[in-house]
Amino acid sequence: MPNRTLRTLSAEDTPWVDFYKRLVEIVVPRPIALVSTVDAEGRPNLAPFSFFTVVSSNPAYLAFCPTRAGKTGELKDTLRNILATGQFVVATVTEAIADKVNQASAPLPYGESEFEHAGLTAVPAGRVRPGLVAESPVNMECELVEVHTYGREGGAGNLVVGRILCLHLDEALLDGEGRVLPDRLRAVGRMGGQDWVRTRETFPMPRPLK
Repeated sequence: MPNRTLRTLSAEDTPWVDFYKRLVEIVVPRPIALVSTVDAEGRPNLAPFSFFTVVSSNPAYLAFCPTRAGKTGELKDTLRNILATGQFVVATVTEAIADKVNQASAPLPYGESEFEHAGLTAVPAGRVRPGLVAESPVNMECELVEVHTYGREGGAGNLVVGRILCLHLDEALLDGEGRVLPDRLRAVGRMGGQDWVRTRETFPMPRPLK
C-alpha cells in the first residue's frame, strides 16, 4: 500500500453539507438527468439531477435522486409532480444546452415553468403527459415504479425508479449500426462544486476474456 496520510471523516460527526461536498467531489463524473414533469394541473416543470443512473436493462429501469431542500427539508417540485402523476421524461444534457440546463436549476416558485425561464422547448411525448425537451437529442419517457425515501431533513435523498417506456434518439447521433457516437452526443456531466465536465475524450479498454 502506498505511503499516504489519510484524513478520515465520520458521517456521524461531520456536518452533512461538508460530507455532501466531499462525496460529489469524489463520485465523478456524474451524468445529468434533465427531468421533465407536470403537476396535477398540467403545468410543466424541468430540473437537472446529477444523482442518476441506469439500474436495469430487462426490464429497462433508470433511477435518479432528488434530495430534499437543504434549508427547509421540503420536497423538490420534480418529486411532488412525479408522486402526483406517476410519469416523467429524462433528457440528456449536452454541451449545446448546458448553460440553459443550468438556468433550469434556478429556485422558481412552484408552478412556474423552467422551460420558459431557461429558453428550452417542451414538445408532446408519445406515452406520458410531461413534454420532451426539443433541444436535447435524447429523451426517455418513463413511468414511476417506486420511490424510496431516506430521511425527512434537508439533504435527505429520495430514490426515484422509473420504467423506460420508450427512447427517442436523434438519427444524427447514430452510426450505421445504430450505435450512439459520443463525439456526436457530446454529453456533459457534473464534478464537484460548480465544475462540469465534457465527455468527448475517450479511450478503449476491452474487457478481459478471463
